[in-house]
Amino acid sequence: MHSHSYRVPDPFRGQVVMVIGYQPSGMDISRDIAGVAKEVHVAMRLEPPDQMHTTTATSHANLWLHSCTIEHAEEDGSLVFQDGSRIKADVILHCAISVDDNRVGLLYKHVFPPILAPHISFI
Repeated sequence: MHSHSYRVPDPFRGQVVMVIGYQPSGMDISRDIAGVAKEVHVAMRLEPPDQMHTTTATSHANLWLHSCTIEHAEEDGSLVFQDGSRIKADVILHCAISVDDNRVGLLYKHVFPPILAPHISFI
């Protein structure tokens, strides 16, 4: 699923959710889903304060930040990270932007990072 399709956290109740990307949309969505999900795991490129643990900034005991990218997915639904750790997720939610011919697309609630268009935005 892509963040573009995300509306409410209720469908994720009791599930293990893997969020790919921790830019503003990934950050907001993961915290929103953490209120109802069993576990929320976030794959991000930046180093979190405590790898593989929740941070005080998240304020959710079931929200885990992973500083390494996903290496591959297995047939049973397990996601294997570059460091060898693995998570079996019920849902994978992509929170990454796409740029096609200088057009930014598929963003959470159609909001885009200001660096891509610093002089104009629509709320």
